[in-house]
Amino acid sequence: MDAQRTVYIKPDQPVGGSGSGYLIGPRLVLTALHVVHDGGVRAAGATVWVGHPRTDTGVHKRSATVIWPASDAALDSPGVPDVALLHLDQDADAGLTTAVRWGRPQGDTPLVYSGIGIPAFSTSADGAVQYENLRGELAPLTTAGRRWVLDCKVWPAAAQQKERPWAGASGAAIFIRGHLVGVAVEYGTGMGERRLTAEPVHRLLNDPGLAAALAEHGFLGTRPTADDITAPTGETTAVAVWPHQVGVIPRQADCFQHRGAAEELQEAMGDGGAAAPIQVLVGTGGVGKTQLAAHHARQYWAKSAVDLVVWVTATTREAIIGAYAQAAVEILDADPARPEQAAQTFLAWLEPKQFGDKGSRSPRWLVVLDDLADPADLRRLWPPTSPSGSTLITTRRQDAPLTGPGRRLIQVGLFIPQESTAYLTTTLAAHGRHEPAEQLAALAGDLGHLPLALSQAAAYLIEARLDCATYRTRLADRTLSDVLPDSSGLPDDQATTVAAAWSLSIERADTMRPVGLARPMLQLAALLDPNGIPHTVLTSSPVLTYLTEHPAQTPDADRTPVTAEEADYALQALRRLSLIDHAPDSPHQAVHVHQLIQRAVRDRMPADQRDRLARTAADALLAAWPAIYRETVLTQTLRANTDALIQHAGDSLYKQGIHDVLFLTGTSLGATGQASAAMNHFAQVTEQAQDRLGLHHPDTLAARNDLSAWVGYAGHKSTAVRLFTDLVADMNRVLGPTHATTLIARNNLVHWLGQAGDVAGASAAALKLLSLQHQTLGPEHPDTLTTRNNLAALLGYSGDVAEAVIIFAQLIPVRERVLGPEHPHTLTTRHNLAHWQGKAGDAAGAMVTLAELLPLRERVLGPDHPDTLLTRAEMAIWQGKAGDESGAATALAELLPQLMRVLGPEHPHTLAVRDRLAFEQGSAADAAETADEPAAAREP
Repeated sequence: MDAQRTVYIKPDQPVGGSGSGYLIGPRLVLTALHVVHDGGVRAAGATVWVGHPRTDTGVHKRSATVIWPASDAALDSPGVPDVALLHLDQDADAGLTTAVRWGRPQGDTPLVYSGIGIPAFSTSADGAVQYENLRGELAPLTTAGRRWVLDCKVWPAAAQQKERPWAGASGAAIFIRGHLVGVAVEYGTGMGERRLTAEPVHRLLNDPGLAAALAEHGFLGTRPTADDITAPTGETTAVAVWPHQVGVIPRQADCFQHRGAAEELQEAMGDGGAAAPIQVLVGTGGVGKTQLAAHHARQYWAKSAVDLVVWVTATTREAIIGAYAQAAVEILDADPARPEQAAQTFLAWLEPKQFGDKGSRSPRWLVVLDDLADPADLRRLWPPTSPSGSTLITTRRQDAPLTGPGRRLIQVGLFIPQESTAYLTTTLAAHGRHEPAEQLAALAGDLGHLPLALSQAAAYLIEARLDCATYRTRLADRTLSDVLPDSSGLPDDQATTVAAAWSLSIERADTMRPVGLARPMLQLAALLDPNGIPHTVLTSSPVLTYLTEHPAQTPDADRTPVTAEEADYALQALRRLSLIDHAPDSPHQAVHVHQLIQRAVRDRMPADQRDRLARTAADALLAAWPAIYRETVLTQTLRANTDALIQHAGDSLYKQGIHDVLFLTGTSLGATGQASAAMNHFAQVTEQAQDRLGLHHPDTLAARNDLSAWVGYAGHKSTAVRLFTDLVADMNRVLGPTHATTLIARNNLVHWLGQAGDVAGASAAALKLLSLQHQTLGPEHPDTLTTRNNLAALLGYSGDVAEAVIIFAQLIPVRERVLGPEHPHTLTTRHNLAHWQGKAGDAAGAMVTLAELLPLRERVLGPDHPDTLLTRAEMAIWQGKAGDESGAATALAELLPQLMRVLGPEHPHTLAVRDRLAFEQGSAADAAETADEPAAAREP
């Protein structure tokens, strides 16, 4: 039976009414005679609609005339077959070419039949035509004259029985095992509404007129002969036994972990599955979508909430059609040789039905489409929305067609920590193993709380007889394939290892437009922070260049530069396959990747490819870094991504010298008040540089310079002086005394001599340095100006406050001209001027200078930048010294929580403000002074 050949017939007046039919040739329709001939009157013609609304071709309207029987003579006489042929004015569908096979039921075993008709009782309340899948048993030994008797599985409700409810079904073709055996001709007297009769077609095939019509108008290959149809040997009945299951539901995993997602699914679908008709479980590979769906299906089955469960492994369109066809074969006796037709028959059978008397309801059904690989595979194969049925889909895809009216997405995520620990505890205990709870919790974190990884790690622990601590050590040092079971040792009937769980998804994403970009994009993301990668990093110029040059792209001659829009499409492709989470509304943490997906991708990277990827990722981070150092979500995220890159890049960031992103990360830490963190960062960079580049490599010396500076800012001033003294000596020997980097180190030595209390020594060194800079760099070089700034501060510390004020005032217009009025160093000089104005006794003048400076620093650096906070602190201090102790105390009290949040409670600035606040409140005698100048920046 082919739903595309269903025909709805409206004969012309005076016959009227309606009926059903079946297309048996390009323009030939088989129907019941009384549909077009009633009371001795033949209809002059008819309007017909060929097709079914659920098929690919839809419904086509045509005009028709009766061509057989050719004569009206004796048509109303007893014994005349109630069968007619109509001829259409044009072909119904050029794609229909398969010849009809005729059949003759034999034997004494009931046979399952099916057909499609348009009975009156199926008509909706608004009068719209509804198609009904006729089905039930044909018992060859039950007679109604010469006709077959059809026992029906669906019949009209009692309220409809007085209205000729089967009217409209007349003419429907009746099929058994893919053979057309009869034409429905209504129910017989005294048989009730649960039975129909059908005109046997095998008796008509010898009629010369019908044979001629078939020969002229039938499909090519149509033969006027019928095949005998009997029940298979040993089969007592062909009717499906209810409840019925098609397909195999995966077994429940050992130690199945109940979780919140199962409760959400239960609530969404309701006890009978009608609360929401289509639920879509979405998540990356390994989160347990299939187990949740199987658990739900078994619950429904156990509670007798459904009569039919169809489990479909929906990895291909062919697999979906095959499963639907199998369901049609098992419950509708469809022809297995025609899976496309059988699948459409099954979908038509799922359509909502009018319920009859008790026992006549349509079966309640649940269709599970597990692991749907491509939503396009469901085109024309979506199960219908029905009050008696529901659909559950599991997929990694997040395409738009999976959402919409009647479809609800349920995101299936990772285990929460408690679920992970409970699962590991229960699984190991089942094998007599007990591990410390803290070790299990740590292992769950190492595995990212991914259910698939937890189950395979537990299996490996048990098989290898390892304790949890030892296993965690191996997990950190080896590839996933080395510390998880191979395919022969997977638990719970799993088919895929964690290491291979995402390979097919990556391949599919890489075939999406723009083709070939998803995989290299994921490889880049695999080297960065799983908790959030800024969108600007993955669409930066270095990334676009890498994607353009990636081998998966077209040959060099045909390459066009990859655009940011195309890079974004690559991210969308990865999101559609649930390989990443992509949240453009949070651009600073837009892309999240599970840590095991990252690891599986990294495990497959060749060393040379990892080097290129690592340096590209570093270049991308550098390109995304804001020009002004301020503590924002973006800079925090960029530092976290750099930390992740350092962990995975090996020596890739040192092969061409120290990559600038390593310098920038440390400077960013220090510039935002995290001096100790900056010191530790540069200590690691220096150690790595010494090992990989050598003690005297220029980049190693530059790293030592930054390390020495942040040692000082972390509070170890004397140590900073010693480190800079050694560094200057090494630089003089390796680079030369006039090299720019040597001069920067000497400038920093001057600064820390002063900070350590050796003002005289610092001043003498500064004067020598300034003379040398004038000769080698020029009087207005930025480094020369930095030395002048530090020298002015040293004059102030030595007691010559008035001269310090004069030099700072003279330096400001020079820095404004050379660097710009809003350059951070220009703003620092203005701050220092205000400081020494106050020290010179001009508190009011200091307040005016700081009041002009504060809005500039807030705008340029941000309100949380340490230098901005320092300016606010200075304002409050001079406000108090100017006599407004109450106002100063209020300002300091407002500032202190912000300093503690941004810099921490033990930072020197925080401690100074706390002391000054106590002083202003009358609780302390004095306040500490703050530093004048941050460390000089490293020359690029």
